[in-house]
Amino acid sequence: MKFSVVFAFVGRGFLFASVLLLCGALSNAEAATPFPRSVADFQPHRAVYDLTLEREKSGPDIAAATGRLQFEWADGCSGWTVNQSSRIFLERSEGPIVDFGWAISSWESKKGNHYRFSIRHFANGQKTNERQGEAHLTAPGQKGEAQFNTPVQREVTLPNNTVLPSWHSFELLDRLKRDALPLWRTVFDGSGETDGYAGVSVHKLGSYSAQEAFSEFEPLREQPSWRLQMAYFEPEPDAVLPINEQTLRLYRNGIADELSFDYGDFTLEGHLAKLEVLPDAGC
Repeated sequence: MKFSVVFAFVGRGFLFASVLLLCGALSNAEAATPFPRSVADFQPHRAVYDLTLEREKSGPDIAAATGRLQFEWADGCSGWTVNQSSRIFLERSEGPIVDFGWAISSWESKKGNHYRFSIRHFANGQKTNERQGEAHLTAPGQKGEAQFNTPVQREVTLPNNTVLPSWHSFELLDRLKRDALPLWRTVFDGSGETDGYAGVSVHKLGSYSAQEAFSEFEPLREQPSWRLQMAYFEPEPDAVLPINEQTLRLYRNGIADELSFDYGDFTLEGHLAKLEVLPDAGC
């Protein structure tokens, strides 16, 4: 099971075949990604989402599911920092309750070409494995390499069209403002069971004007937003079905709500429970 840096967030499995092989290579002009203008609208924040089972889209052998996703996306001056953690209790019709979760800490340069990460997975409150490493790209949307330091040291070549999580999020927001979806990218976040990257497709399902932004949270009021569907694919030529899919409502300032995570035999809904605006970093 994978997590997502929801845009930074939204990343893989929770916020997230190579799609290039499914959809054709991007043009050279698209591969040379311009600096995202949406950075100016971004609101650093800390959010908590309550997770529950979406019964209509879950198999009959799943009796219940509850959990919590905590997410922080901040301006670290030299780069973007993301801290995310989650814990989920999954109850099947027969058998014990499954207790699992993960935590990720990452830093990404504002040029979108350098990334450091630490990922820990847990079961029954105990750490089961950990991944640490970093990645370098020639430039966003181009090739690069990643180094894993744990659990074993190894290097991975990143293909052309690769971007890092925060850059991918800002690029997505730029395209939403221009109504320029779908977007197809290879995104490296260090997660997964193999080389740390996946093909990601994003489609727009709907748009909401600023006047339609009814929310109990002040930062989401008077903000245009979009309903999105994201699908994550293993980077193998014959992988035609997504690992998982997500839908969410993404606001212009980079804050998300109304999440849905589809893992095949069960689907989780995520609703914003707490939202804290982070102070200006003073960079």
